[in-house]
Amino acid sequence: MRRRLVLSTALIALATVLVLGIPLAFVEANRERADAGARLEREADSVAAAVDDRVERGQPIDRAALQGLLRRGHEVVIRPPGAAAVVLGTPVRGPRISAGSGAAGPARVIASVSAGEVDAEVRQRWLLIALLSAGAVGAAVLLALVQARRLSRPLEQLALTSTLLGEGDFSARAGRSSIEEIDAVAVALDATAVRIAQLLGREREFTVNAAHQLRTPLTALRLRLEEIEAHKPAGLEQEAARALHEVDRLQATVDDLLTLAREGRAGDARPLDLGALIRAHAARWQPLFDRAGRRLAIADGDGVMPPASRGAVGQALDVLVDNALRHGAGTVRIAIESRDGRAVLRVSDEGAGVAPGSERMIFQRGGSAAGGTGIGLHLARSLLEAENARLRVASGRPSTFEIVFPSN
Repeated sequence: MRRRLVLSTALIALATVLVLGIPLAFVEANRERADAGARLEREADSVAAAVDDRVERGQPIDRAALQGLLRRGHEVVIRPPGAAAVVLGTPVRGPRISAGSGAAGPARVIASVSAGEVDAEVRQRWLLIALLSAGAVGAAVLLALVQARRLSRPLEQLALTSTLLGEGDFSARAGRSSIEEIDAVAVALDATAVRIAQLLGREREFTVNAAHQLRTPLTALRLRLEEIEAHKPAGLEQEAARALHEVDRLQATVDDLLTLAREGRAGDARPLDLGALIRAHAARWQPLFDRAGRRLAIADGDGVMPPASRGAVGQALDVLVDNALRHGAGTVRIAIESRDGRAVLRVSDEGAGVAPGSERMIFQRGGSAAGGTGIGLHLARSLLEAENARLRVASGRPSTFEIVFPSN
């Protein structure tokens, strides 16, 4: 911005100088030449007045007396009637400017000066105009620098404040610059920061409260299941064990959500065995796929261990598999690959896929294109972003989602 403002101001000043300065230079040149002609005519008149009486009386011209009437470097030619011309002053060679006396005397007087002398005066005028023009452009550039600094500083402060807000520092505030338009933007930005902080605070508070309140019914449910398991009723022992396992998983999910709300991460990032993770989750999802008459296929991904939290990646994987089961069709495939030094976890199905143009909308809270709640994908992306991973739509049709992990 500073460079553009200074450059535009300099160009405007230069254009002004060219539009006004060049005609002024030519006007000054013509005026100087006209002044030179007028001076020569006055000089010729002075000489003519001094010699007319002597010429009328037939007396010789007094050269010494007339020399004092001539300017240095000028030549005066006196042509008395019927007599030889008398040359006074410095003889002029080369191009000259001449002017004759306007007096109606018997002698004709012509004063001359070298054209180079007049041109030198013209060049001095042009040089003066050029120096003044350069000074005007320089002053305009200096003023533009001051103005650019005055305008850019508050804009840079606004940019810094926006960056801090984007990084989650909602205490950042934009300063005031006494520039009405920029201050209006700063006021709006500060008000937005306050509203976002309040909304985020209420959302986090709700998350913490909801997660905290879920612990009580989960504890009660665990006690009832443990009581059932202890009595080992016929046919229910295995189901009770499975139910306890699901309670453990739900409890881990609640703990991860609490950690995410408090610390911005769902857990500690450690080398995560993706192959073991997808096998464990696929085993839990397999009964639901069998009930739906669908097939769940997993690819071997042993040895791929990106740095990530098991809870966050597991919850994101569950969201993707649940979406494929609810809104997709055909076989759901979970694959792992290594791409450009990064681990990639891919979940795809054979359904209609994601509608064109909704690839970004489906990750927004409440932004479902298939009649869902619009929370799952948003939560999955938030969990993964907290792990420095990315969740994206790799292909709309067939539906393919990818989790791209950071490099080791």
